Amino acid sequence: DVRIEWDDEAGRYRVTAERGGSPELYISRAYRKLVKQRDLDEKTRQFVANNIRSARWLMDAIEQRRDTLRRVVESIIKFQRPFFDDGPEHMRPLKMQEVADDVHLHVGTISRTVADKYADTPRGIFALRDFFMGGTQTAGGQEVSWDRVRVRLKALIEAEDKSGPLSDEQLVEMLKAEGIDLARRTVAKYREELGIPSSRRRRQY
Repeated sequence: DVRIEWDDEAGRYRVTAERGGSPELYISRAYRKLVKQRDLDEKTRQFVANNIRSARWLMDAIEQRRDTLRRVVESIIKFQRPFFDDGPEHMRPLKMQEVADDVHLHVGTISRTVADKYADTPRGIFALRDFFMGGTQTAGGQEVSWDRVRVRLKALIEAEDKSGPLSDEQLVEMLKAEGIDLARRTVAKYREELGIPSSRRRRQY
């Protein structure tokens, strides 16, 4: 639905709202000429004029939706710049209200705009809703998104000694040492969401 690319010349990310293969809309020149004909009967003139107005309204509405999508995505990039620059582990917690305030739109409009929309980014393809998430705070008061916690959890497990894999309790302590204080059941939940089995099942002999 939208393409995000780095523009070297401008020194920023450029957002392009895709048309999704839909054709360029325009009002037929024949009908625009027809409504101006002096010998056209009034009933036909009104019919054609009304439909031209409806067509223009539809074209303006479509263009406005594309412009709104572009503005919303540009705002997301502003808030999630660390993600675009450095990767998923740098995703920050973001609420739709923050973007709504930034672009001066109602939060409901933001929700409808990003619903079922996907962005092709330098980091891969992401649902726009993926950029909105809650999070937690480190011991130092830094906000960390849940997605970033999952990325870190996965990295710790991938680096473990498979002959003695890390238990959930050990993962809790390792994350705590990095300032991320989570309950064991939360770590177990994220591990399961990542499709990673328990330490007993990860052990390799």
